[in-house]
Parts: sequence; C-alpha cells; structure tokens
Amino acid sequence: MNITTSLSYCNTKYPVILVSGLGFHDQNRLMNYWTNIPDYLKQHGCDVYTANQEAFISIPDNAIKLKYRILDILEKTKKEKINIIGHSKGGLEARYMASKLDMEEHISSITTLGSPHRGTHLADIILGRLPLPKFATARLVNLYATIMGDKRPDSLKAVFQVTTEAMKIFNEEVIDSKQIYYQSYASHINKEYPNILWRTIAYVIRPYEGKNDGMVGIESSKWGNYKGLIQSDEASSVSHADMVGLTQFFGNPKFDAKKFIADIIHDLKENKH
Repeated sequence: MNITTSLSYCNTKYPVILVSGLGFHDQNRLMNYWTNIPDYLKQHGCDVYTANQEAFISIPDNAIKLKYRILDILEKTKKEKINIIGHSKGGLEARYMASKLDMEEHISSITTLGSPHRGTHLADIILGRLPLPKFATARLVNLYATIMGDKRPDSLKAVFQVTTEAMKIFNEEVIDSKQIYYQSYASHINKEYPNILWRTIAYVIRPYEGKNDGMVGIESSKWGNYKGLIQSDEASSVSHADMVGLTQFFGNPKFDAKKFIADIIHDLKENKH
C-alpha cells in the first residue's frame, strides 16, 4: 500500500501515545521533540498524542505522569486501551507504569525504540569518569532541564536509573504483563554515518555496548518481540536521535523518521492493536 495515498494507513483500533526520552521535554518551544511526526500520523488516520513527560525526573515519577495522561486520553476518546511508543527512557517508563501502577488492562501494546532495557554504559561512564564531581555535573544538567521546562529535575537520579547496574534491578522488579504485546527496535552507527561526533561516541562505548546507536547498544535495546534494526534504503545507519526525527543534532537527514513510525503504527493496525 502506498502511504501517501492512504488516509487510513495509521488508523489503529486504539489511540497511540508517543513517550519521549531522557534529556528533552516534549513540550519545549525551543525544540520540538517529535518534530512533524504527530501531524504526519494524524494525516494518515492516527489518533495520536504526546505524553508531556519531563526531561530529567525519575522513571517512577514520569510513569505516574504517564498514567494520568493516558487515563485522561482514554476518558476523552471513550477507548478501553492505548498503544504506547516509547523512545529511549520513555520505553522504560511505559514498562514501569504498565507493570507497577495497575495499568495493564489499559495497554494494548508497548513499542520501544532504542530503550536501554539492560542499561547503557554511557551512563556508567558519565557517572564515574567525568573530571567534574557528580553533584556539580548534576547541578549544571538540572539548570538545563529547568530551562527546557522541567519543574523539579533530578538529573543525577534520572541518569543513574539507566546504568547497567540499576537496570538489572529494574528488570527483576518490573515484570512484563501477559496481557500486553511488547516489541522493540534498535539502531546502530556504522562507518558510513555522516557525522564524526556520533561516530566517535559510538566508537567509545562499543567495547562495552557492542554495536550501538551512539547511546544504547543493540542488545540492550531488545525487549519482547525484537523487530530488527531501524534503517532504510537511503539511510543504513541511524543514530539514537535520528530514529525520532531529531536530525538537527548532527544527524542523518536521509532517514525519514515519520514514515518509519507510520509503518510501525500500520503494523499495529494490521495486528488489531
């Protein structure tokens, strides 16, 4: 089917909510986290919402915000369930909410994009190898988070929660629901990636992460039904930011994130989610 001619390509049984990751507030006016993706999805029949998550607060705190955001959407739409697409830490918050906050009956599916399900060694490095004291670093990041729109940022806690050590504990305590369909996607940066900064970061963490997207390794991104690498004929290499269209951060402009996410939603539609 040609997506450009189908106004019902993304018309899922249940509405869709996009959940942003660590570092950016999805309602910030200076930077549109999801760029033109929601508008594109709406044009193709999707009843889509954003989660309004905070950039630098803990997984449980953001999960509570997500719960009430979803309950509000379900009340307005008169639907029983919702599909969640979570980028990076947003995928972890979706998992936590579904399993720990009595929300499993309201969730049809959880799709994670580059989520550090087994942690990221980049967080390990940030917390242990920077020349600045950890709390001095946290203060600087909290200041940035406040500018981005967070009301009560706690960057140190937010970053610690995606370390490899913390995620081992998380996975022991946060058990998947048998009522929910879980699927995941990963990406990686290879030698053809157009920006040297992203290639350098990927190279630095590769001894720990293996092939990675500049922040999260492929193996760490796998959860539930692993659907494979995020790439296209035009872009064989996609960074952690590219997968949701944040190509303004020295990304790969050849990758069409809006079409990629539309294809995910079309697949959910075909599978009655």
